[in-house]
Amino acid sequence: MNSANKLSSLLFSELTRTEIGQWAPEATVVLPVAAIEQHGPHLPVMADSLIAEGITSAAAALAGPQIPITVCPVVTYGASHHHLIFPGAMSLSTDTLIRTLRDLTDSLVSSGFRSIFLLNAHGGNEECVRLAARELALRHPVVAGAASYWTIAWEAIIEEEASASLGKLPGHAGGFETSLMLSLRPDLVRTDLLPLPGRGNKAAPPRDPASGPLIQRHGSWAAIDGYSDNASEASAETGNRLLGVISRAVADEFVRFHRLTFP
Repeated sequence: MNSANKLSSLLFSELTRTEIGQWAPEATVVLPVAAIEQHGPHLPVMADSLIAEGITSAAAALAGPQIPITVCPVVTYGASHHHLIFPGAMSLSTDTLIRTLRDLTDSLVSSGFRSIFLLNAHGGNEECVRLAARELALRHPVVAGAASYWTIAWEAIIEEEASASLGKLPGHAGGFETSLMLSLRPDLVRTDLLPLPGRGNKAAPPRDPASGPLIQRHGSWAAIDGYSDNASEASAETGNRLLGVISRAVADEFVRFHRLTFP
C-alpha cells in the first residue's frame, strides 16, 4: 500500500493526533529552523522564517507523491546574537537553541517518528542544527538529518544562470535573499529603498559557506551595515527560478533521506 497519499495534509499542525500516531512510524517529519533578525533596511525581520516556510512546503509537496512526509511549523527563533547590534533581532543563545531543538525532536520521537530532518534557513543556526541531529540519533533509535537549504541545493543554485549577478551566495539581505522574498512576499520588500548605499557586488568564485573554515571578525556586521551585498539586481523572476531549483533539490534530499530509514 502506498502510504504517501494517506496523510490528509503535508502540514503537521493540520493533522489530528490519530493521524500523527498512525503515520509517524513510517513518515519523515521535517522541522524547519529559521530566525527573526534584521535583514537590511529593505526586508522584514522574518525573512528567514518566510523563506524556510516557502522552501520546505514546496519541497514537501514535490516529495509527497513519493514518500509519506509532514512539515512542522517553523522554529521561528534562532541564534542571532550577532544581529543584536541592530533593532529587530529576537535571539536565542546557541545553548538555548540546541536545548529547544532537543526538546522538540524528543517530542517528535514521543509521537512515533523515527525519520527526522532539520532544515535550516539561517547561517547562525548551522552548527546547532547539525549537533541537534547528531545527539538525537545518540539518544533514540532514529535516523536524524540536518542541513541548510542552500547547502543541499548548492550545485543547483550555481548552475542556475539567474544566480550569476546576485553577489554573495547565499549572503544576507543581498541579491539572493531579496530575490527569494520578491517571489514569496513582494508586499514586504521595500523596493523603494533599493539600491542599497555604499556597496557594489564583487565578482568572486562562489563557495558554500559550510565547505570551508568558519571565520568570524568582531564588528564585521556593523562595518557592512548588516547586509552582505547590494540587492539592486534582485527580481521576482530570479526568485521564482531559484525557488524552483532549490525546492527540487531539497525534495530530492527528503526522498533520499527517507529511504535511509525505510529502504
